[in-house]
Amino acid sequence: MMVSHESLRGLLGTVGLGSHAARALADRLNRATAESYDIVTCTTECAAAEFRTLGVRNVIHAPLGVDLDHFRPERYDQRLRDWLAPNGELLLVHCGRLSPEKRADLSVATLAELRRRDVPAVLVVAGDGPRRRALEARATGLLVRFLGFVTDGDLLARLLATADVALAPGPVDTFGLAALEALASGTPVVANARSALPEVVSRAGIAVNGDGAAYADAIQDLATRPGADRRRLARERAEHFSWPAAVDGFLRAHGLPPSSGRTVRGVQSSYQPGRR
Repeated sequence: MMVSHESLRGLLGTVGLGSHAARALADRLNRATAESYDIVTCTTECAAAEFRTLGVRNVIHAPLGVDLDHFRPERYDQRLRDWLAPNGELLLVHCGRLSPEKRADLSVATLAELRRRDVPAVLVVAGDGPRRRALEARATGLLVRFLGFVTDGDLLARLLATADVALAPGPVDTFGLAALEALASGTPVVANARSALPEVVSRAGIAVNGDGAAYADAIQDLATRPGADRRRLARERAEHFSWPAAVDGFLRAHGLPPSSGRTVRGVQSSYQPGRR
């Protein structure tokens, strides 16, 4: 069994291949992959579609999970908020590897658009990668704080619970674990409509197809909704993706019986900002 973790069509499109060439090469590689394994496991139906359109029949859908005990709304930290948004600004967070396919530049452009509209907002970027220097240059004059690679899991949980909105602008994400961790923390997500995130986020956020202005519109829409409702919907959505449910999905993929609701211990998120 293999787990399909990225969209080949999407990734090949970020390295300069035209859409037709990228699709043709991705289809050839995906077909060869499916023929090499008994089972191809995809974490979303969006990811599975890349195989199903080829007529691949050995594809199984098994979502990932989130640590609902570690990431939770109660991690909200007023002192952290006072440090990151000292004047009561709208606190936005982008969490992930700073590489081209994650489109952190859209998060910076979103902040620039909000500030142009006189919306008091700040952006915190948790993660590192090859695009960091270019992003820092692009963010000059804006209220953007780059935290780099966050090794402290407690800080990450507090950051996600304290933010008002999490941004997930990557168009080729096939699941979006960082976004799910934000939902578990009670924080709504604005995600790229071309990715698999709308399938994960559902009504606990907004899917966007466009530039920074479109993301800014979505953030302003979310900001008008009662905070308690936003946080409740986000948490409730994340609870559909518990680790026990994820384990059951992978057990089924192996033809094994479910865990029957037993507590799954020692299973934690493998997500690390800047490395994923």
